[in-house]
Amino acid sequence: MLSSEQISQNQQRHYLRAAVRFFSYLFAFFLASIAYWVTSNFGQASLEQVLYHAQFGMDGLVATDVGIVRSFILTCLALPISFALLLVIVEYSIALYLIYNSKHWFAKPMQIFNVQGLKVFYWFISHRAPLYTLIACSIYFAFQFSISAFVHNQLGPDYFGEHYVNPRSVKIEPIKANAKPKNLVLIYVESLEDSYKDETKFGKNLLSSLDALKGVSFSQYKQAPGTNWTIAGITATQCGVPLKTVSLYGGNDQGERIKAFLPNAVCLGDVLHDAGYHNVYMGGDALSFSGKGKFFQDHHYDEVYGREELKKNLTVNEMNYWGLYDDDLLVLVKAKLKELHAQSQPFNLTFTTIDTHGPDGHFSKYCKSRGVKEFKGIVECTATQVVDFIKFMKKNGYLKDTNVVIIGDHLAMYNPSHKQLDKIKQRYIYNRFISNKPITKNREYILHFDLFPTMLEFIGLQVEGGKLGLGFSAISQNTPLPPATIYEDMKEDLLNNSEKYLELWQEKQVAKQ
Repeated sequence: MLSSEQISQNQQRHYLRAAVRFFSYLFAFFLASIAYWVTSNFGQASLEQVLYHAQFGMDGLVATDVGIVRSFILTCLALPISFALLLVIVEYSIALYLIYNSKHWFAKPMQIFNVQGLKVFYWFISHRAPLYTLIACSIYFAFQFSISAFVHNQLGPDYFGEHYVNPRSVKIEPIKANAKPKNLVLIYVESLEDSYKDETKFGKNLLSSLDALKGVSFSQYKQAPGTNWTIAGITATQCGVPLKTVSLYGGNDQGERIKAFLPNAVCLGDVLHDAGYHNVYMGGDALSFSGKGKFFQDHHYDEVYGREELKKNLTVNEMNYWGLYDDDLLVLVKAKLKELHAQSQPFNLTFTTIDTHGPDGHFSKYCKSRGVKEFKGIVECTATQVVDFIKFMKKNGYLKDTNVVIIGDHLAMYNPSHKQLDKIKQRYIYNRFISNKPITKNREYILHFDLFPTMLEFIGLQVEGGKLGLGFSAISQNTPLPPATIYEDMKEDLLNNSEKYLELWQEKQVAKQ
């Protein structure tokens, strides 16, 4: 028979043991929950993407999406705490009943169970249950975020350093000496991909209105590594580089490095600024999310507008949890286009849509008025709104001196159509180049990085050698084409640790090319 003092000491040790087990369970369930939450809300994400947003964009997310924050608190905090607490409470109550023969009210619920069954259950959970739980949850976490690929990125060869062409070393000038380059309207349509044309999956071509526009498309626009979320897609197409976290490589000075967004990179806005362009960005979501506003501000965009800057111009203060609906945004974009075109200075007007954003999409007043009630209807409605915008440009004569590029920022993430999309073996990003003078393609397959030199040549600026950053112009003639294995090579090694990539984040100008 144990003395009361011995029982007290044993109980104290059990309290400590319970605390250790609680935090072990909590950490395990948190790993599993965060992996599940990210996949459910943003689709299959890499660890690079998660780390990037953790260091650069969480303030904007908290400020933008109340629904996302609420689901994070419930899924990643409340549920793990509840599960961990429940397991520890059950274990402790069984211990009180079986070992200490306690009459404490905590142990009373156990009296309804079979003693032998409780002993077996207690033996299982009292041995290595937290360890087994932690191992299982860690495996799930590693699988969801491709940890093996992340480890390879830290140890593999420096693909970026070997292939990056610094735009500072490239001569960029008008194709014809006395010719005036065209204005540029660059439209990033959220998660727009060619897969939505598949009539066998969606019943009809949801993008038929876009396809009917006079223009040229590249049939094989693949999604390269480091480009699979909005700011990454923007960075890749405008700078010719992938987007990845640098915190693991930068040490304690990482906070200093991200005061500016790729300050040592030369991007589309920088080149157009040097060519005399006035650059404008407009987007319905918050500029603070993922560092989007910082990117445009740091790369010579003269006017940068996000949710907070634009909502004061709305006649009705109706927004989704990201920001402005696309129909309201396009009204403001049209007004800005009129203003820019009335001026003599060449311009670049870039804007991003949001209504086709997962996980559920957003139903604007325009789309509701057209009877849209499901996600695939939003996709079709968004395409129609972009077409209406192009018709507006044509009606006002803007297409005479302005070229248009319509591209998806990346492939679609998790959304109500994901089951249909997942059945398509080869998925490509939507793109359309619209101009009075047709362009001649030198190939059909392109990557995000190829858009940087291609768009410059599309509006009438010649890129010496046809290559900028990691991109090869897709319309240059008599220039080298990318290797046939470029996509596979990039998939293997592009996101590897690279000193040259880190130099792009350094605030001080680096002389290396």
